[in-house]
Amino acid sequence: MTKKLGIIGGMGPAATAELFCRIIQKTSASSDQEHLHIIVDDDPSTPDRTAFLLGQPGAADFTDHVVRTALGLEAQGCEVLAVPCNTTHARYDEITSHLTSSELLHMPRATAIRAKDSGARRVAVLATDGTLKVGVYERALATEGLEQVTPSPAGQETVMELIYDFAKAGKEAPRQLIDFVFNDIARTGCDAAILGCTELSILGIGQVRNGIQVIDALDELARACVTECGGTLRDMA
Repeated sequence: MTKKLGIIGGMGPAATAELFCRIIQKTSASSDQEHLHIIVDDDPSTPDRTAFLLGQPGAADFTDHVVRTALGLEAQGCEVLAVPCNTTHARYDEITSHLTSSELLHMPRATAIRAKDSGARRVAVLATDGTLKVGVYERALATEGLEQVTPSPAGQETVMELIYDFAKAGKEAPRQLIDFVFNDIARTGCDAAILGCTELSILGIGQVRNGIQVIDALDELARACVTECGGTLRDMA
C-alpha cells in the first residue's frame, strides 16, 4: 500500500509542475494504477520567501501560509508532503511543528546526502540570497562532512537574475549567463554544484556544466517522494 503524497506548490508554479513530472518519470510503473496518488495545491499567493528572510520592507512571513496549505493536504489524507522550494526549508522546523499526521520531506538534506554519495567534498550552492543567508544548505552539507562554497558577489547577482528575471518570468535563460555562473564557481575549486533553487531546475542546465558535476535538488526531492510513499524508483541509468 502506497502513501498519498501532497505537494505544497506555487513557489513557483513551473517548479511545481516540474516536480510532478519528475515523480512520474522516476516511478517504475507499467500502468496508471501503479503510480502514486498525488494531490497538488498550487497556490502562487504564498508571500515571497527570500524577501521575508532578507527583511525587505513590507515583506510578509510565508510560514503561516505554508502551514495552512500543509494542513489542508493532511485533511485530504496526505501522509507525505513535499514543497518544491528550497528557501521554504528555512522554516522547516516551525512548519513541521504544526503537522499532526504527515511527514514533510527535507529537500536540502536529501540533496546533501546525494552530494556525499557522489564523492563530492567541496560543493558550490546556487540558491537564492535568502537560502544562503539562513544557511539551509550549509547546515545540511556540514552534517554530511561537506564544505559549502558560494559564488562571488557578481556570480550570486547573476544567479538571482536567472531565478527572478528568467525562470520566474517564464523566459528562456541566455546560455552565457549560465556559463558565467559556472565559470565563476569553478574558481572556488568545487567538485560539484547543487541547484539549490527549484527555479534553476527548469533551466535545462544538465548533469554536467562547464566540467562541474551538477546535483539537482528537485531530482532528489522527486526520488524521495517516490521512495517515502512506498513506490519503486525507475532505473534511470
